[in-house]
Amino acid sequence: MRWLLVLLVLAASPSYAKIGDVIQQKGVTDVLRNDGPTFEKIEKDFGIESLDIIKTKNGRTAIEFLDETRVDVTENSKLVIDEFVYDPNTSTGSLALKASFGTVRYASGQIAKNSRQNIKIRTPTAVVGVRGTDFSLTVDETGNSTIILLPSCTEIPKLGGGVDRLCVVGEIEVSSDIGTVVLNKAFQATVVETSKSNPLKPVLLDLSEELINNMLIIRKPRQLDYEQESGRIKILAGILDLDFLEYNELTKDYLATEETWTSELDYDPLAQNFLYDALDASLAQIMKQMQIEWERAGRMKFLGFDETTGITVIDQDPQWIYIREDGRGNYVRIELDKDYTYRINHDQNSNVVNDFDINPDGGSINNEISIIQRN
Repeated sequence: MRWLLVLLVLAASPSYAKIGDVIQQKGVTDVLRNDGPTFEKIEKDFGIESLDIIKTKNGRTAIEFLDETRVDVTENSKLVIDEFVYDPNTSTGSLALKASFGTVRYASGQIAKNSRQNIKIRTPTAVVGVRGTDFSLTVDETGNSTIILLPSCTEIPKLGGGVDRLCVVGEIEVSSDIGTVVLNKAFQATVVETSKSNPLKPVLLDLSEELINNMLIIRKPRQLDYEQESGRIKILAGILDLDFLEYNELTKDYLATEETWTSELDYDPLAQNFLYDALDASLAQIMKQMQIEWERAGRMKFLGFDETTGITVIDQDPQWIYIREDGRGNYVRIELDKDYTYRINHDQNSNVVNDFDINPDGGSINNEISIIQRN
């Protein structure tokens, strides 16, 4: 019975497997393990587990997960690994991260290629859905989130010498509780101020070539057998016909050779100051767009849930979704074309709301709707 008891105790003890490694480390970074110790001043090759919390101080940390996803965390940042599940036999799984503060860069691996619907990157105000690409996000002390879509680049040797840089761009969805925007162009950016506000309409950052080069993660060129690779080179010549999200070149394990990522942490594209410099390069453009959005937001107070009226309005482009229920069996859900404006009068079991306007641009009202419900 004594041995049986020992076996049962061991079986009940939780165990966590390593899901990735620290591949670059500079400065001071601590890792808080779930229901376990805090590892201070971690070093390169430190093993990462699910539910770990990565807190950088004056340090920068680069993590590579088992599916080749890479996440870089800059100084004074906090990243929580909520979930990582990966089946190497099928190259499928799921990944959930939360960036609580600071700046993080994400580069897609196998999970994004084969199970892109299972990747969610969260901040206090936004959720990023990944479709196989790179992006950076910066979270300030109020939770305000800035997300920038970045290209994924590889260097390809030329037949006559030198290299060409092959850059591909995927797509991400950035969502708050009431709205979603899609970023699908390199260096598009959006800002989500609160979970109850719409993401800023995407702005294309006007960055210089020098800034672009510094922000990219470049892989060293590998030697090619041009006779064997001639077919692939011809395909690269017709790059506009490629399905970038399914392009296999970016999924090869370059980290298994000595010729690996060449960007040094000294030139880390995720340095917070650098990202702010990049934003400063287009500050006038961004502020102008934000001013337009703020002014428009003042006319869009109908969005979200209104406790006074019991009405919920959701921005589900190209429609507004109007919802109201009284908890006694009366429920209304209306899909309204966003090309028009509306004034709604709703009598729901004698709980009356008059002149509820859905009119974001402040123009004239096109439609007036009256609803009477009794149970």
